[in-house]
Amino acid sequence: MLTRQELAEMRELVTRVQKGSVSRREWSTLAALTLIWQGDAVVTQMAAEGFDHFVAVCQPVYQGHAFKRDDYQRMYERVCAAAARTIRDRVH
Repeated sequence: MLTRQELAEMRELVTRVQKGSVSRREWSTLAALTLIWQGDAVVTQMAAEGFDHFVAVCQPVYQGHAFKRDDYQRMYERVCAAAARTIRDRVH
């Protein structure tokens, strides 16, 4: 789940992208936030499967963005941070 700060960041990035941003950093950050938006179960599964699996699944989806390994690493770090937050905040 997105935090309020992440939601604000996502809104700002969507606006930049709509105005023509071509920054790989902005696009990869927006992609990571979009993945996090899909929910806690998806995020925790992505984090658990590891970086190489993450890249293997995401690369075909984002091939038009010309992301490099560092972009995927940034995306994965955001996903892992969200997964850690989910696990930490889970009430049993």
